[in-house]
Amino acid sequence: MPALLAAVGRANRLIDALARWMNRCAGWLFVLCAFFITFDVLARKFLGFSSQSTTELSGYMLGVGIAWGLAGALEARTHVRIDILIQKVPPRFRGYLHWVALASLAVFAGFLVYGAWHTTMESWDFKATDNSLLKTPLIIPQGLWLIGTGVFGLMAVLRVLEVALLLPGGDIDAIEHLTGPRSYVEEAEEALEAIGSAQHLAEKPGGVRA
Repeated sequence: MPALLAAVGRANRLIDALARWMNRCAGWLFVLCAFFITFDVLARKFLGFSSQSTTELSGYMLGVGIAWGLAGALEARTHVRIDILIQKVPPRFRGYLHWVALASLAVFAGFLVYGAWHTTMESWDFKATDNSLLKTPLIIPQGLWLIGTGVFGLMAVLRVLEVALLLPGGDIDAIEHLTGPRSYVEEAEEALEAIGSAQHLAEKPGGVRA
């Protein structure tokens, strides 16, 4: 059992690293989407032309960004949870409730992956393209969407397994570190760390000083 727990834990840490990288990609994709929309609006207003594909491309960017951010949000424990009652539950029972919540999320992720796979394969079979001037093959955005939901689903399943292996030992701290809601202490520490990083960059030679 300890060997299995260690193996599942290592797999989880690997998928966590992948999720953090995908989350950064999603963030930059949102930034790119904002720049693209801004440029298209200004070009239409002042230069007399536009891409004529703003709606399609920005929709792809937002859809892929959301899909690629799902696993990162699970790793950071930032998915919305109603945790008013669970904090009142004794620790020996709280872990099982966390497992039920995580298992429910894994089932939901399974439906997402199935829908993404079915849609992507259908577009592949019919060589479907969008209705814009670009005629973008739908397999591209839908395939990226499938990758994002697939990593999210895999992470949810691995966490279900790891929490299930932790339950017999009653290690509620380890369980809540994996899947429990973030405490105000953790959020405050993250905010202070971000402030410290910003100050460190500002104090570097060539950094921006107030």
